[in-house]
Amino acid sequence: MLIGASPLHIGDRCIFVTIHHCFFDGTRQRHPRVRFAKVHLYNNYTSVWGIYAVCASVEAEIYSQCNVYEAGQRKEAFKYLTEKAADKEEASTGSIIYDEDLFMDDTQSGLLEPICSSFHPSQHYETWTVMSATNELKHVLQHCTGWQDVPRPPGE
Repeated sequence: MLIGASPLHIGDRCIFVTIHHCFFDGTRQRHPRVRFAKVHLYNNYTSVWGIYAVCASVEAEIYSQCNVYEAGQRKEAFKYLTEKAADKEEASTGSIIYDEDLFMDDTQSGLLEPICSSFHPSQHYETWTVMSATNELKHVLQHCTGWQDVPRPPGE
């Protein structure tokens, strides 16, 4: 998922996205990659990414909550890319905050130091239901997300 198309699209500062209960299995990157937007990730399972799991670029604010990250060869889940917004003089990255994420199989966050961000999902909605990041959540997402072979009712 690419959220925020280009450093030229400064109008994307108004974007707010919530991504939850997804299973990203063996894909290369962009779970998501974000420019400008505010993104709340919760209760997702991302495994064996090729380059990175989540990327924050110019002015992105990402709040990763109770997700399961399970690395393959690439161990760092989070990545930062520096870009210059069209209306700014200096290039910048975004910020990623993680809250009770589970990093499995030697996965590392990739965060070099705590990043300050004023973004919190409660600014956009009052409540949401979050399951703890556990092996149970991983199992549920592996088996209950995506396409399901559900028979159609008779006559349809």
